[in-house]
Amino acid sequence: MHLFTSIPVHTPIVLLASVLFVAGCSGSNDAQPSAGIGLDSSGEVNMAVNDSDSAGPDPVVTDPDPDPDPVTDPVTDPVTDPVTDPVTDPITDPITDVVTDPLIQNITRVMFDIQVPSYQSDALQVRLRWGDKAMSARWIGDEFWSITDDFPTNTENLLSVTFYDQDGDITLGSYEQAFQTGTNASMSLQITADQFDTEQWDSDGDGQSNLSELIAGTDAFDSPRVLLFSETRDFRHDSTDTALATLVELATAAGMQADTADDSAGVFTDTNLANYSAVVWVMTSGDVLNADEQAAFETFIRSGGGYAGIHAASFTEYEWPWYGALVGAYFDRHPAVQSATQIVEDNTHPSTSHLSVTWTRTDEWYDYSTNPRAQVNVLLSLDEDSYTGGVMGDDHPSAWYHEYDGGRSWYTGGGHTHASYAAPDFRTHLLGGLRYAVGSTLSLSN
Repeated sequence: MHLFTSIPVHTPIVLLASVLFVAGCSGSNDAQPSAGIGLDSSGEVNMAVNDSDSAGPDPVVTDPDPDPDPVTDPVTDPVTDPVTDPVTDPITDPITDVVTDPLIQNITRVMFDIQVPSYQSDALQVRLRWGDKAMSARWIGDEFWSITDDFPTNTENLLSVTFYDQDGDITLGSYEQAFQTGTNASMSLQITADQFDTEQWDSDGDGQSNLSELIAGTDAFDSPRVLLFSETRDFRHDSTDTALATLVELATAAGMQADTADDSAGVFTDTNLANYSAVVWVMTSGDVLNADEQAAFETFIRSGGGYAGIHAASFTEYEWPWYGALVGAYFDRHPAVQSATQIVEDNTHPSTSHLSVTWTRTDEWYDYSTNPRAQVNVLLSLDEDSYTGGVMGDDHPSAWYHEYDGGRSWYTGGGHTHASYAAPDFRTHLLGGLRYAVGSTLSLSN
């Protein structure tokens, strides 16, 4: 009895041959040719050496599979052979694939602390530009602004910081300096108020900087500024406040600045009147100016200032002949409030260009002590047949304009009633009068 089961002799030999075949494929550092091991036709081990003289097949050199196999033939597959083909593989080629070192600092966080010149406004802005990078600072309090942002390290560009009012419409000051970031992770830059250039910013070219004019209460763009004067020493119309509110609204919509005063004290001075393009006498009455104030107003007109008179402005300063000539005529009397028709004599003036041939409306119609036609340019005249109580006859001017003593004068007899100031045609009439008085070519809306 055999203790072991018989195993065919060729089985271990085949396994040994397979191992040796794989070993032969892995290559050798020996300069001598490798020995080939195989089976002959009888199944016995063939120990013949495969050299150049042998006619038999060479299992090491010859690939029995004519098609490349990406698994068993890595030599012919450049994609799956990163070890033997590093030059043609860009993914694994350290020479052609540069990766940023995350340990190297390449961003610097910069904090800008900015103190601007002292000026109060609710519409201030501070903007920064560094190369192509634009930023806006935030207000901290008082004159202090701040911004923090990331910049490339060790880089230089021109830094511009600009200080604005009216949300960017008026430049108040600017700072420019080359600024280079460092190599640290963070840094700060302080800019003080005295580093801002404010003098170069002079929008109206009058020699005063925008900042200086705004601090002084004047306008950096030299837009028309009007004084609405409504002092009364005699009768005061209850529609005066309505008239003032309407004129402020119209002037503001037209791009003008409007101030109001119901007392001449401290207002009619050479210095203060120089701030205005025109003074509108809104239903004034009686003797409202003293001798010094009269002299200041005469100087204002002779310097090219403008005057506009509304309704009872002709019922004012009867003892001041210069004023009577400026207005054109003094009030004499009036009938009851009623509807009347006015004849449009000049439709080219901004206060009457919106009207047709006639204009019918309700108001308090004045008669004047003299007919101003010889001294003024008549815009409107009353048709006394259209109402009762008029005493001037067929030639009854009711609105006019003229140049006087170096300045401009415009007057309208209308405006007694509250309803007048809500009427579109009358509002446009007033607006045109303002345009003429300030010498403005601004496009005005209703």
